[in-house]
Amino acid sequence: MDPLISVIIPVYNAEGYIRKCLDSVIGQSYENLEIIVIDDGSTDESGNICDEYGKKDARIRVLHKGNGGVSTARNLGLKMATGKYVGFVDSDDWIEKDMYSFLVSMAEANDADVAACGYYINDDSPPMQDNECATQSMSQEAAIQTSFLNVSRFCFYGALWNKLFRSDIFKGNGIEFDESISVGEDMLFLSQCIMGSGKIVYSPIPKYHYACNEMGVTSKPFYSQKVSMLKALDKIESIVTPKYPQLAPVVHQRSIQTSCNYLRQAMYNKSFNDYEAIRRLRDNIKKGFVGVVMGSDLSLKDKIKLMLFSTSPKIYRQINSKYKAVGAVLKREK
Repeated sequence: MDPLISVIIPVYNAEGYIRKCLDSVIGQSYENLEIIVIDDGSTDESGNICDEYGKKDARIRVLHKGNGGVSTARNLGLKMATGKYVGFVDSDDWIEKDMYSFLVSMAEANDADVAACGYYINDDSPPMQDNECATQSMSQEAAIQTSFLNVSRFCFYGALWNKLFRSDIFKGNGIEFDESISVGEDMLFLSQCIMGSGKIVYSPIPKYHYACNEMGVTSKPFYSQKVSMLKALDKIESIVTPKYPQLAPVVHQRSIQTSCNYLRQAMYNKSFNDYEAIRRLRDNIKKGFVGVVMGSDLSLKDKIKLMLFSTSPKIYRQINSKYKAVGAVLKREK
């Protein structure tokens, strides 16, 4: 008999796209699914839509809870899951009809703990790689490293949704989502799974459709909770480097680059005034800031602005405001 796959779908205010997501899951050619839908306190029609689907497909189990964030929803899903394998789908995404048959076949044929496939971004066709039809094995070290390098469209980009995990990884290692982390919790969870796994296999053939929308966590303007990504990276470093000390610079570099990116976002978010968060970012990159910023492809003007902002956001905004005021006057005089 085909092994059971538990598919966990956290839902929050997704009424505009949850139908397409659920249709793609219940329409899988692989039918032995346990579909766990966690409504995380939605205030729109998402909860009613989930109940509607729960009534028409017996494989769907719907749980409604107060809003607590995606990690709390996924942890509840893990507690409810009974399958040999576990997969995650985001409520604004959808999957190819054969994704789970594709992944489970790879996992079973290779006795793998983790199996991954390629993916589309906003339905654009990703570039194919050499040996695109071949299933390939990957070491723990390589999987961790590629998760942090952010290689474009690479299968082991630090996300959960294009992967299938043997549930023994969670049960045997006590792995769950860190509910104190708002951004980067999926990367931390993935790192824990990789370190707890034996064999890892992947294929770059795309089977998942990732929707990069403006309301997504990573697409929103900078807000204080994004700093929790640094906590995730610190935890990953503590998990990974005892076994692979050579990866410490990779994780640290990612932490510095993330801090620089967040500083830029904070700089352009005029309403953001959480200077404690800004100090946290600045302190995190103190040793490597100049090298990262000056070695980037930013214009000289942006490099100067970013370095000034990291030193004193208040002074930067005062100077920037006066600079714009003078520019406006000069423009009117022309």
